[in-house]
Amino acid sequence: MLSVAEATEVVRQHLGPSLVATSVTRASAGNGQETWLVDAGDEAGGGARRSLVLRRTAEAGTLEWTERAAEHRVLRALEGRGLPVPAVHGHGVLERPYLLMERLPGSAPGRLTGGERVGLARELGRWLARLHALDPVELGLEPVAARTATLAEVAAWRSRYLAGRPGPVPLLGALLAWLERNAPEDAARPALLWGDPGPHNVLVADGRVSALLDWELAHVGHPLEDLGAAVWSCLGRLDDREVVAAYEAEAGVVDRGPLDYFVALACASRSVMLLQGLSAWLAGRTSAPSAAGLGLGLLTLNLARGARAAGWGELPPPDGRPPELPLRPDVAEAATGVARWLLAEVEPAVEGDRRLRRMTRAAATLLETAAQRVPPPAGARDPAAAEEEAVRAEEAGGNEALRAALLADLARELPRLAPLTAFHGHA
Repeated sequence: MLSVAEATEVVRQHLGPSLVATSVTRASAGNGQETWLVDAGDEAGGGARRSLVLRRTAEAGTLEWTERAAEHRVLRALEGRGLPVPAVHGHGVLERPYLLMERLPGSAPGRLTGGERVGLARELGRWLARLHALDPVELGLEPVAARTATLAEVAAWRSRYLAGRPGPVPLLGALLAWLERNAPEDAARPALLWGDPGPHNVLVADGRVSALLDWELAHVGHPLEDLGAAVWSCLGRLDDREVVAAYEAEAGVVDRGPLDYFVALACASRSVMLLQGLSAWLAGRTSAPSAAGLGLGLLTLNLARGARAAGWGELPPPDGRPPELPLRPDVAEAATGVARWLLAEVEPAVEGDRRLRRMTRAAATLLETAAQRVPPPAGARDPAAAEEEAVRAEEAGGNEALRAALLADLARELPRLAPLTAFHGHA
């Protein structure tokens, strides 16, 4: 938690000793970091009120490795450049690193009409093009060739995957190897990239985009890496064709071959993020079941989209067999994790209702008991050996039969996870 006293200390440090925080509220949005809405004013009661955001590194999850200081540098570099980004006031450490910035007007896009979806998609494309038109050197950022930056990104995501996965996912390992071998060789002008563009990271006010948020993945690289990530983000929300058309109207025609490559990279990198969230959940560093539910549900869709963008083909119809390379968490791990969450968060929340507390404890105990009784899946293959075979094949140029086998196995997972993908709005 973040107390009013703690927020006051931060506000005074960066904005002046006469200010005091009057309210602190945890924002419901934001999967990567903690977002706290802070209202502040003069201790004597006069002066203008300040609406602020304190963005703090999450205890665990998909992006806990990112740096608030780096995010601060990027946002400071973008000040006065015509983009709707929040002004930053400073960064520091309060248990974990934080970033203090202005709160811009607007709210996250809710249910949109058809016209609103088109307008948001076009604005997203235009803002990306205007960002990419800026010279990274003039922004004070280190220049790097686009292909060099792309290869560095692939290597970094591959390293995070190997270090933070709950277990091997052969299709993802193969896709990362394919990305390393097929990085575009065009002479694209490097640009500052937002890193995580999409409707999930904008605010809207009066029907227009009022803020571009969450710059923890910003870096210099190939501009189509950002556009590919924006296309990825449109699933179930916006028409990605509108985003690309608006981008082209300002930045020029986009080569669809490299764009498909960067869509595949977005699918792979987001899969790695989801696996890092799953690992944190399995290790008990976060108890929220959404980390596992979103991880499993969206991971399967990401892998299918990434394989399609890489030209590996569509998923075949499921054949009714159980998957030979099932994803984690398995049944026992899922039951144990949900029981842990019930005891950590639900039971304390119903403290005044003795019956609900007793039922919550009983439900958690039942899940924990069931987890001990679940037998290991029959017919499962060794995922490490399967991944090693798939990676070697991609490094050597690709094996169509092996790709098809991995896609067929993923197709067997999808029916089992359909409720999760529907629940998270990606069906």
